[in-house]
Amino acid sequence: MIITRDWHATIEQLRVYRFLGHSALSWLAATLLFIAAFTLLKIAVRVSRKALRMASRRGDGLPSLLECTVGKTGSWFLATLAFVAASERLTLPPLTRTRLDEIGATALFVQAALWGHAFIRASTDHYRTKTGDGERVTVIVALGLMATIILWIVITLAALNNLGVNVTALLAGFGVGGVAFALAVQTTLADFLASLSILFDKPFVLGDYIAIDAFAGTVEHIGLKTTRLHSPTGEQIIIANSDLVKSRVRNYKRMRDRTLTFTLYLTYENRHEILARATTVAEGVIKNDGRVRFLRAYFKDYQPQGLVFEVAYVVHEGYADVYMDVQHALNLALFRAFRDAGIEFARQGMVNIRYAPAGTAKELQ
Repeated sequence: MIITRDWHATIEQLRVYRFLGHSALSWLAATLLFIAAFTLLKIAVRVSRKALRMASRRGDGLPSLLECTVGKTGSWFLATLAFVAASERLTLPPLTRTRLDEIGATALFVQAALWGHAFIRASTDHYRTKTGDGERVTVIVALGLMATIILWIVITLAALNNLGVNVTALLAGFGVGGVAFALAVQTTLADFLASLSILFDKPFVLGDYIAIDAFAGTVEHIGLKTTRLHSPTGEQIIIANSDLVKSRVRNYKRMRDRTLTFTLYLTYENRHEILARATTVAEGVIKNDGRVRFLRAYFKDYQPQGLVFEVAYVVHEGYADVYMDVQHALNLALFRAFRDAGIEFARQGMVNIRYAPAGTAKELQ
């Protein structure tokens, strides 16, 4: 009985004490409702992520995409929803209620944009890991980029319209302010437009090995402002998209075959009949390798270093990326074949220059 009386007394005191127009009991109820709502929302998000993660293990791609999307749910958004729900326990002025509703709607718009962005990014990453076609991946990345831009524009306009901003007048004002803005960020805008040109025109795609001036590497990423290459020596090369569009790009990945020409120097001591067999020997070695097609081998020129023989062949499609391995194997085979045929390679001679002491020039004459 004593505890019951004390409890009733405490409740009465909370009802009597008022703060900002509401009793302490109302504030306590609103606070408890906020904590309960926030906790339940957090639990719901975690349970949803766990269920989607378990579903994605069966091999279905959609649960994995949804799991990534739900994972972008911010605690700030849950707290905003819980705060708006808890405020329903309080009798607020109309203006305050309107502002709270606007805050809740704006938070929903921002969270929807984050969800959409996460879903688009997860979709492009999922497609990139599932396919090895660099051209298709580049198209998907371009579509994802455009979808993200459109998403944020639509969400921003919807949020501004919800806040009472005259969107029509705002868009009309962009016509004048857009010119000044474009002049201020013309370099960044040029890189952005160049990225769209690269993504849709596709002079190269992800995974291509390209060369731009003195730089070369494999395309790792095509972004809004820059493109990243991974060079053969290991460093990352970052080039502005506008510079790429204005440069002459060599795309080695799309090379169907590769023509290689190299020179052999043979010694002047080789007999005529042995020199006549050199082209036949070179032709036989090259035709014996199924990865290449023989073009020509002929006695080209006389040089102080030796007799110049030029050999040319074509590396077939599928082996153009490993042409140095092919050249290595052919060099070894040519070396052995020429030695077996008695054909001698020229050796670079050493020139020894000795300076005569002063006064000996006349003696030499």
